[in-house]
Amino acid sequence: MQFRILTVLLSFLFISACSIPKVYKLTVQQGNIVTQDMIDELKIGMTKRQVAYVMGTPLIRSPYQQNRWDYLYTLERRDKVVKEYQVTVFFEDDIYTHIEGEVPQEDEPENQQEVLEDKKENNLLEIPSE
Repeated sequence: MQFRILTVLLSFLFISACSIPKVYKLTVQQGNIVTQDMIDELKIGMTKRQVAYVMGTPLIRSPYQQNRWDYLYTLERRDKVVKEYQVTVFFEDDIYTHIEGEVPQEDEPENQQEVLEDKKENNLLEIPSE
């Protein structure tokens, strides 16, 4: 009797193992999207509130360094980092002084990039070029 139950359980295990679908990996965007237009709008002498209005709330505000805001961004596609950048904004007495870091130049805006790339991957019918 125990042999039958064990045989049924093992056969069920082997049959179900064959039907496990592929694991779907999500595209993950984390951090602050910073564009060159945002950086161009920053002017020396702006207050922290004005900088936050232009750039958004920073991802990291260190309690030990009140004069520094870090904007980090990471784009991962299927466990590979596709894009990564860091922009640091510096203040002196709550007044904007300078910025460090660069934003990579892109042809497409960041918020539309993923939608366009998904359309390319899911396009089953491609028109051949001659």
